[in-house]
Amino acid sequence: MTENALPANPTSSRFGWPKPARVEEFKNLLAKPTGATTRIVFQSKTVDIPIIRVPIELPKYRMTNGRTSSLQAEYLATKKARADMFSGDPELWDAQQAQHELLLKLGKQSNLQQFFEDTANQQVDAIVLDENGFVVNGNRRLSQWRELIFTDSARYGHFRHIDVAVLPHCEEKEIDRLEATLQIAKDIRADYSWDSTANMMLAKQRRDGFSNKELGDLYDMKEGEVEKLLDMRTYADEYLRTRGKTDLWSLVSGQELAFEKLVSSRQKIAGVGSQEVFKQAAYTLIDNPDEAGGRLYEAIPAILESLGQVKEKLQQEFPVKAAPPDPGLEQIFGGTPAPANADPIDIPLALEIQKPENTAKARKIIVDVIETQKQLRKDSKSANYLLECCAKAQAYLTAAVKDGFRSESKVAGVTNQLDQIEAQAKKIRTFVQQNAKN
Repeated sequence: MTENALPANPTSSRFGWPKPARVEEFKNLLAKPTGATTRIVFQSKTVDIPIIRVPIELPKYRMTNGRTSSLQAEYLATKKARADMFSGDPELWDAQQAQHELLLKLGKQSNLQQFFEDTANQQVDAIVLDENGFVVNGNRRLSQWRELIFTDSARYGHFRHIDVAVLPHCEEKEIDRLEATLQIAKDIRADYSWDSTANMMLAKQRRDGFSNKELGDLYDMKEGEVEKLLDMRTYADEYLRTRGKTDLWSLVSGQELAFEKLVSSRQKIAGVGSQEVFKQAAYTLIDNPDEAGGRLYEAIPAILESLGQVKEKLQQEFPVKAAPPDPGLEQIFGGTPAPANADPIDIPLALEIQKPENTAKARKIIVDVIETQKQLRKDSKSANYLLECCAKAQAYLTAAVKDGFRSESKVAGVTNQLDQIEAQAKKIRTFVQQNAKN
């Protein structure tokens, strides 16, 4: 069998019948309704979609599946596959087989495989197909059932035929809305990784023209949350590209909080140059979280708190020459104007620390500065502890004089408290006199 060829008997393929055969089967089965339906909100109204029973081999996987968006990009980046594997003709056998593998991977991550390996757990909800037989909702379940049938057809024979509901003719945007609604409400549901969600949303924007507001409405998110998620994706994409790991999204799937902190912290920095140094410093920590203490969501804001000291130490280690102003950079970073005191060293410094041969040394410097500044703040807090306690005590006594001299105030025990206060004050005064600096 060639790479894109169908099996000799197309209707025996594990990955979908040919389109004419699918459409003909739908026509025949829907002409003999069983009365079974599934109720959904579709095309702005509640409708009952007839349920029909079809061979498990009939449906095709939908390539624009949100959960597999990052996995598809990584598949193309790591395997010798044609560039249009997931964006070209979805009827092709090799594309369906590749999508099947990705869906199985998701099933393992969400324990879906283990769930259906128990023969007590059978199909409950119908899989939703579009009019051409592509799965709108239920891709992961379908992949698991097919794999179980393939590995042990006798034990899992109950999956030979499955219930499906075939949608009427509709636009792609309407399928997007239905997919979002159904996947939010499903019981057996694996949460999307943050990067898959972002890649899915970006794909919908590019393909179907959804605005951030429309995406927020679609996935029950605020518009600002959508904007932040897409910003996080932009940084993650840039990070992977600068590390020579384009589209290897699994490397950043576990760093959601890191990129969230990068976005929220960077917005507080004035000037493109300082922003770029901060971003590249954050990237060096993401390279090796263990050296940063493993808690990037704490370490990245700590760079912001000590950015001046970080830049100073980095400049000492990486002497670079000032660069002339580049108006194009302001445009790249959202038109942020450079502050009057902008350091012309910043951009060259950012470029220097992102070089592969410099990232390890830069990371050590950044971590050392963070730890040093953290200890200094701790020492400062400790040094001021005596003064802070005395200030609080004085504030309480002032309030007592101001508001406590009332006829109804209880005075029993007050004298004893004052005696103790005076005794403690005497000890403090003695300590201060003994440790006063001349």
